[in-house]
Amino acid sequence: MVILWNRIDYPGKEWCQLRRAKDNQILEGIVILTYDQRPCRLEYLIECDLTWQTQRALIKGQIGSKEVSLGLKVNSKKQWLMDGKPVPSVEGCIDVDLGFSPSTNLLPIRRLKLGIGEKAEVTAAWVEFPTLNVKPLEQSYKRSGADTYHYESAGGVFKRDLKVNKEGLVTEYPDLWQMEAAL
Repeated sequence: MVILWNRIDYPGKEWCQLRRAKDNQILEGIVILTYDQRPCRLEYLIECDLTWQTQRALIKGQIGSKEVSLGLKVNSKKQWLMDGKPVPSVEGCIDVDLGFSPSTNLLPIRRLKLGIGEKAEVTAAWVEFPTLNVKPLEQSYKRSGADTYHYESAGGVFKRDLKVNKEGLVTEYPDLWQMEAAL
């Protein structure tokens, strides 16, 4: 599955591919956008096991003139390492959430397999944009329809009704992202 999103609140595009490898699920993409008058290019690769639990996330690129890279790994005890160093604040998290992309909403959507009307609370290892700091982010997902999830984070401060395709990739993220094409 390949999808192209258009950023709504400022200039930007994202290309994302979802594929299955032998023993894992892979989500990879390239984000090109303008943020605070700075051109940005971020490439990411996220590997999950077959149950959609994050195992590793790699991010590299540029934010303005600054080269950036970040490597996250998580072990079976849900202990996270960032560039080889422990990140105790996100211990216990199952999902990674890239603050610059709608792609990672797919991870809890696929992992939780909620029925219509069901709701679940998760805490994700959130990669904040543009700092790329990694912090815990409490989130809730409520499946409100066959292709709709009510998403909340930051204690309900941030709320959106996300439209998704049959794969679980966001097709409409109000005020932020809109699917342009998919195959």
